[in-house]
Amino acid sequence: MSKWIDKELFDDFQKEKTEEKDSDGFRSANVWATPEKGTTENPKVYEGRFLPDPKGKFYKRFYYHMWQSADESWNFVLCNKTHDWKNYCPLCSATQKLFKGDDNDVKQAYAIKRKEKFVGNWFVVKDPRDADKEDDSKVSGTLKIYEFPAKLEQKLKKEITDKREGYGAEIFDPGEDGRNFIIRVLSTKKDKNGKIWPDYSNSSFSRSRSAIADSDEKIDAIMKECVDIDEYINNLSTPKPKVVDVMKAEFLWDLIMDEAVNQGYEDDGSEPEPKDEEPKAEAKEDPKEPEDTPPWDEDEPKAEAEEPKDEPKDEPKDEPKDEPKDEPKADNGDSDEDLLAELADM
Repeated sequence: MSKWIDKELFDDFQKEKTEEKDSDGFRSANVWATPEKGTTENPKVYEGRFLPDPKGKFYKRFYYHMWQSADESWNFVLCNKTHDWKNYCPLCSATQKLFKGDDNDVKQAYAIKRKEKFVGNWFVVKDPRDADKEDDSKVSGTLKIYEFPAKLEQKLKKEITDKREGYGAEIFDPGEDGRNFIIRVLSTKKDKNGKIWPDYSNSSFSRSRSAIADSDEKIDAIMKECVDIDEYINNLSTPKPKVVDVMKAEFLWDLIMDEAVNQGYEDDGSEPEPKDEEPKAEAKEDPKEPEDTPPWDEDEPKAEAEEPKDEPKDEPKDEPKDEPKDEPKADNGDSDEDLLAELADM
């Protein structure tokens, strides 16, 4: 194992991923733009190397709530369960309560429910979007932060946990023993709503080893640019007063006010500040992508609202158990059984 990889930390991380139960200001300017989709037959191909952070950590999962308000602005709140699954999260609690309500409540619950991402340091080897950029705007050969979906994390986890056939620490090694990750992004066929989703299923690690630079000095320089993953996630946190304001604006605060106050979310009795209303632009025919749509919401289809038949459980389990996300959901939306399992984990 090369000098850039801490063997003890990797062994611990390998054990963590092996034992882990499969999971059913805002962002940094250095975040790598979400890879664009190719067609159903011809993928867009990206290539890079995952690298350990300054403390030797490889990548990390975080949970968040992100939804669009009626005025079309976007809300983001880092879920407290990112740091400890037993932590109280007012939005997770509100989601539980909304799922017990009428159809409109259930629809809102699906919008605000907890989502997950993974984040790590990513050295961009090849980005096809560079072809349309000026030299000073190209990202190939630069270090970025990559917030990637569970669909891709499963590819990494397989190599980490398979001690016999997996590539192990090689997938994070910047030296000559390291391996690039090749992201191949196809498009799914249109779902019943006419939406097309990215398909990462053909992504894989390179069969050949290579260094990310032609000298140790250059590799060291790249490694010094790596971002502390814990610090990055902590910077995504939303202050409690802001969370209260957001929940008031969404008419969610009254649902969980008493319990939230007991958890340190103070209500000063003020009304949420009204958002400035801007005239909506006329809709274009067949728009390519809405300009204000965050890339995070482009990784997987949104579940359709469906009222549970049975009473959901209120207490979270000790471990998260989110539904698999490797393939788009069937057109008929979540089943009652899937929904109840998810509610039990809130």
